[in-house]
Amino acid sequence: MGKPIIRYRKSDLYTQVVDEYGVFNSSYDFLIFLAVVGYREDRINRNNYRGDRDAGTVGEIGLQNVFSNDLYRVIMSSLAFQEENDPAALVETSTQMKVLAQYAAGGLDFAEEEFGDIAGDPTDAILNYIRTKQQEDDEVGGELGEIVDAFDDEMMETDSDV
Repeated sequence: MGKPIIRYRKSDLYTQVVDEYGVFNSSYDFLIFLAVVGYREDRINRNNYRGDRDAGTVGEIGLQNVFSNDLYRVIMSSLAFQEENDPAALVETSTQMKVLAQYAAGGLDFAEEEFGDIAGDPTDAILNYIRTKQQEDDEVGGELGEIVDAFDDEMMETDSDV
């Protein structure tokens, strides 16, 4: 049996951001980015997430490329767990590969809408997207931080009552 392969939907955007402009070092870096974008934007493509051979949109990456990076491995297993709502998804590589490809396909749809039509280098458009989302997350983080602090305070009061 051969090594596990992640099959995903690929477009010219992969070539543009990886090969032409070097925004990402490799296709698997961009695949992970797109999967995170797909999750962030609630875009998952459960159909045609593997591409179409006749259209030349099938991409393949060895699972070992993703597993060689601990952060990517955590992202992949976390996405699978979130999607399946089943702890078994944390260790089932076939589920992880499928969910990663589905979110990456949704992220690719979004990315093509947002910065796929840009003439020339898409680096600034991608960075602007990241900055905008980071600012949104920072605003939410303040609220989440307050909730966590309130929870911690409540737990400390409970511990002192014992």
